[in-house]
Amino acid sequence: MGKTTIAKKLAEILGFKLLDLNKLAEEIGGIGDYDAKRDTWRIKEEKIREKLYEILGEGVGFVIEGHWGDLVPEEYVRCAIVLRTNPLVLMERLKKKGYKKEKVKENAQAELLDYCLIKAVEEFGEDRVFEVDSTSGDVNAVIEEVLNVVKEGKGKRAGSINWIKTLEREGKIMELLS
Repeated sequence: MGKTTIAKKLAEILGFKLLDLNKLAEEIGGIGDYDAKRDTWRIKEEKIREKLYEILGEGVGFVIEGHWGDLVPEEYVRCAIVLRTNPLVLMERLKKKGYKKEKVKENAQAELLDYCLIKAVEEFGEDRVFEVDSTSGDVNAVIEEVLNVVKEGKGKRAGSINWIKTLEREGKIMELLS
């Protein structure tokens, strides 16, 4: 269970449109060249940002899903929810999906170091960014927590989840760093 599953269900419950940033990038030619070293495609940020202004200017409610949430124009963001997963659990999920070893490690280390969370806070400010732990894989529990944030503004603020402390306490931090 991950971002896409949660975003689809959330959009359905709220009666909002779902905007998948990966699909949008593909549809508008927002995918650039391939970075073989990082095993990923580069994106054309400005092209995606321009399209987002156009789409979001329609005034309809959206649930936006993707790793590039920081490309969404700030004025259209009521709240940003960063789904967090224990990096060791994330590694196992990505391995099962067939990700290459280096890509698995890069993603797990980014989660350990709060990369997506920091980008969201930099773009939207601490008041609009919330964290939800999706490690358990319990879709309904995650949806319930997200709905509390969206409807009531109640939830874990940025910095609530600290994977470094958690993994140090469990004696597992070196599994990510070696």
